[in-house]
Amino acid sequence: MRFEIEKIILEGPDLSGKTSLYNEIHKRSGYKWNVQDRSCLSMVCYARQFGREEKSLKRALEKELSNLNNRVVILLPLFDELKFRLESRGDDIQTLETLRSLYRIFEDESAKISKLPNVMVLRENLSLDDTSKKVISWLATSENHSAEIIGQKFVKGFVLGHDKSESVLTFECSGNISDYPNDSILENEHEGLYYREILHDFSSLIEKEIEGLNEYGKPQDMSSRRFYYSSKTCISSLHFKPRRETLNFICTLRSTDVVKNAAIDLSFLEFLVHKLGTKYFTECKDYFLTVTMNSAHLRNDVGSNHERSD
Repeated sequence: MRFEIEKIILEGPDLSGKTSLYNEIHKRSGYKWNVQDRSCLSMVCYARQFGREEKSLKRALEKELSNLNNRVVILLPLFDELKFRLESRGDDIQTLETLRSLYRIFEDESAKISKLPNVMVLRENLSLDDTSKKVISWLATSENHSAEIIGQKFVKGFVLGHDKSESVLTFECSGNISDYPNDSILENEHEGLYYREILHDFSSLIEKEIEGLNEYGKPQDMSSRRFYYSSKTCISSLHFKPRRETLNFICTLRSTDVVKNAAIDLSFLEFLVHKLGTKYFTECKDYFLTVTMNSAHLRNDVGSNHERSD
């Protein structure tokens, strides 16, 4: 499964080396990624420095981070290095005093997000060569994962690394439909029955739409938008939109216990797109999976019995 990076955001105080790293990443990767110099974290930090309103900016930062296809690299070399650079080249805006103040703000704000799986904080005074190699290695290894690893490392890791116990998470993945996983997920000891029920109901719905057993009495072709399953349970909506050779699969999970269900729910979604894709959408060769988790959370009643309709 391909877990492509949407954008890479380079953050850090003035003189931390962002521009040099920006150029080096492009040079070494052959302009593989969309790299951005500064974004929402800088907006928050500068708002703090200049006494501006922060609330809306922090919401924007949260939204940026909760898109798990984004990667944030924060450069925080030792302050003595920034001081040396300031004294050597000067700066149009910062003085030593304001730079020290900004550095402390970045330290504080970075500490709040440093444990998130899509954030890398670099504190060492490495050479540009070593820094770029380390960053590119981290980026490259995060682009291909199984659904299970995405659930464990990114979804569960995000909530565990956050200062809140609940987040709205979004991400996209893609792959080849012929790379068919086995159906062992249907025998999962916790959710196997639940998954089998969804598979049955969604399969029946697709078959009826293809046959024209709907309120319009019209058989649906591969341009249809009606291959849609909805439920009041935790996996609340599943929508197949076959378009030429790509099967778009849009999924909304109303509620996800990240410790118990993140990895297996995503494994089930991966299973579904292969299972139903090969059965009903044979013209499609690839899939594009879009997932929204409206409440990726840690349960505060762990150990109690609960249904998937919570």
